Amino acid sequence: MVKIQIVSIKMVKEKNLEYGSSKISCPKDWANILKDFIGDNDREALVVLTLDTKNKITSITIASVGSLNSSIVHPREVFKTAILANAASIIIGHNHRRTHMLTYDFEHVILGSS
Repeated sequence: MVKIQIVSIKMVKEKNLEYGSSKISCPKDWANILKDFIGDNDREALVVLTLDTKNKITSITIASVGSLNSSIVHPREVFKTAILANAASIIIGHNHRRTHMLTYDFEHVILGSS
């Protein structure tokens, strides 16, 4: 007889990020949240923000932390968060670390929707 593992999967809330609005209405909103969330991180990070059907934020997570100048991410890491959060849509973004440790370039904001 073969044994089949019975498992459960859950998303765990770690802490809260204070932000002025719970709704994303333009790319600048996302850029500000991204900047507040990863702050002065010394490595590149790929961040996933999940939204409900009214573009209200349901969660934010770092899907990948890279090295000094690159970040590799597998799609499963991005979509795992979206699925666990029951997201209607997601926004993905990452930072570009410049030569000065505290200066970042948040030029790339990628919007995605299911």
